[in-house]
Amino acid sequence: MKKLYGFASNLFESLSTIFLACILTTVILQVFFRYVARIVVPWTEEFARYLCIWMVFMGAAAAVAKETHIRITFVLDRMPEKIRLAFEVLSLVIVFLFNLILFLGSIDLIRLNWGQQAVTFPVSVAVLYLAIAVSSFFILVFLLVLCFNRLARFF
Repeated sequence: MKKLYGFASNLFESLSTIFLACILTTVILQVFFRYVARIVVPWTEEFARYLCIWMVFMGAAAAVAKETHIRITFVLDRMPEKIRLAFEVLSLVIVFLFNLILFLGSIDLIRLNWGQQAVTFPVSVAVLYLAIAVSSFFILVFLLVLCFNRLARFF
């Protein structure tokens, strides 16, 4: 189970890195075509935007899995272990509920926008919302694992 969890978190981190490299390549192409070749390539800006959205949400999943998201632990660090673990579980449950709402909302947005195409290239706008659905689904899984780990340490 730990190997699968580690593989999934590394996969999301790698995907985020790949999307960043693709954004860099796309923007370099945009600058080259616009200022060197004097050709306007309209799809590069929108494609970079789509890649950026995917990069952010894949990176968010990796951050949750590796527990590297921003946390202020000044008060928690001074509490006894049992109370600290209880607050951490409560925090994970709140984040879980938020991500559940996000996941369900993204499914609705995917259904509503599946027929709508992007302006400059033939891809559905629902691809943007698919990034949210994929990320929030895996964040839910990661949060369950983290919550069970905290509960196991509590008991």
